[in-house]
Amino acid sequence: MMKYFIALLIPLALHSQKHYSARLDQLMQAKYEVEGFSGTVLVMHKGEKVYHKAFGLADREWNVPNTPDTKYRIGSVTKQFTAACILKLEEEGKLKVSDPLSQYFPDYPYGDSITIHMLLNHSSGIKNYTSLPEFWPKAVLPLSHDSMVAIFKNKPLDFSPGSRWAYSNSGYYLLGLIVEKASGQTFQDFLRDWIIEPAGLKNTGMDRLDSILTKRAKGYGWKSPGGWRHADYISMEGPFSAGAMFSTVEDLYTWKKALMSNKILYPGSVAKMTTPYLGAYGYGLSIDSLHTRPRIWHNGGIPGFSAHLAYYPQDDLCVVVISNNQSSADRAGIGLASILFDKTVYIPYLPKETYLDPNLLDRYTGKFQASSPLEIRREGNALFRHTENGPPIELKAESLTRLFYTDRSGRFLEFEFDPQGRVTRAWFIQNGEKTEMKKVD
Repeated sequence: MMKYFIALLIPLALHSQKHYSARLDQLMQAKYEVEGFSGTVLVMHKGEKVYHKAFGLADREWNVPNTPDTKYRIGSVTKQFTAACILKLEEEGKLKVSDPLSQYFPDYPYGDSITIHMLLNHSSGIKNYTSLPEFWPKAVLPLSHDSMVAIFKNKPLDFSPGSRWAYSNSGYYLLGLIVEKASGQTFQDFLRDWIIEPAGLKNTGMDRLDSILTKRAKGYGWKSPGGWRHADYISMEGPFSAGAMFSTVEDLYTWKKALMSNKILYPGSVAKMTTPYLGAYGYGLSIDSLHTRPRIWHNGGIPGFSAHLAYYPQDDLCVVVISNNQSSADRAGIGLASILFDKTVYIPYLPKETYLDPNLLDRYTGKFQASSPLEIRREGNALFRHTENGPPIELKAESLTRLFYTDRSGRFLEFEFDPQGRVTRAWFIQNGEKTEMKKVD
């Protein structure tokens, strides 16, 4: 892989912070060289820039590198901006989070039982439109609001409103429409006037496919065989207020700082937003912990892009990762934070193939159950992993007990055998974490 990256390592006064910068770079450089990470990373600690670096290409056809200020789609990180719009309208007396959905959509099924709070918290029971197979053929179309809502409006609820938690993009789509109804502005204009500009964000907004956006990254995905491909096309009318924004890592840090310092919302509104309700979820934010450190965060995924924005209030630490080739921003973000918390972090590496006697190949074959079923098949003198939905991936030997995936994903399969060569135990390994697989055939 050709190396395209721009680095910005800020020397800090403390030797320990310099040491952390080197360790952070070791992790991300390995993710770039081994796993093909493409995107931009920012780590801020107590207002100081600890690590800021870009990897890979914003445009593979023109060999344009990503930069520290490249703009990316951020997917569901959009939801916290939508939640802030709702809370700003509540502060202005335009609505209440206790309002029923029927107040804005009089004919919505069960609208009297569903509140804005439930939409914000994913506890409404409204079916998630991205889980509906009929949505994806239409995802390429510039659907009107009425056409989008019609996709999920009359689907049965997943559960009684307020009784459970289940992630629903549909709820956040409706929240964008409620912003428009309550404010008299388009969602895009309200977001710009009341949230983006007051926060001081210069490189953030709702993505429009017909606009010229300087330093825009294209999205990519890996398909086997064949390698890198353009990400599947999706019209931005579908994600809307659930996931259609773009931003940079520095703007997302600026946003986090503005939100948590009550620059955008009153302290009471921020408290509502960051309270863990059902599902350890607030309003557009997950509220939990990593290595016992309290964490306020959200991720985002949209074809070609992956985003991670996490704030650790106890440590005043912010980690931002955005990828434009669907590399796991979450795994990178968690790894970066873990290094700063002095935890052991798995560093990806390129395994070296060892010779495997063809007479031994059959001992690895069979059907296994890990978090999902997989099958190892022999095809000639090679081994392949098969699943129900994914393409076959060739497996090669790192040792007699350890096979590696040849798709550069950093995944391994590990085995124990009895004296007769039969599998007694097996594990699936990803990101250094082992999950035992049960052989079922």
